[in-house]
Amino acid sequence: MAAHEESGTPGWMKWGLVALVGVPLLCGGSGLLAFLYMRSESPYEDAVARATRNARVNKALGAPVSANFFFSGKMQSKGYDGVAIMEIGLSGSTQDGTLHVKGVRTSGVWGFSTLKVVARDGTEINVAGGF
Repeated sequence: MAAHEESGTPGWMKWGLVALVGVPLLCGGSGLLAFLYMRSESPYEDAVARATRNARVNKALGAPVSANFFFSGKMQSKGYDGVAIMEIGLSGSTQDGTLHVKGVRTSGVWGFSTLKVVARDGTEINVAGGF
């Protein structure tokens, strides 16, 4: 009798368990790496900095304003050019909002074609013009 059969668990069950646990972990790990890459290679940090330092955003949401760790979005790039579209949750002391971002990278430099905050109460603030 083989050693794995002596333990009472057939070998195929052990490999099945490895597949049931391992595949989702592998996929989740890949998703996490893609998320972290997108967060670091996209205009995420610049967009969040502009929004959280904007006086009108701080007034509408209530200072201090902070960004949620997770966000939704997609990014496409080819060489030094690309596009990133994101929605980033913001939390203030009086209400929450969403930062809508469309970043365009040309020759390796990111800029914004859309950068606006929409508060829960419906207030919209265009942040693309600066601080």
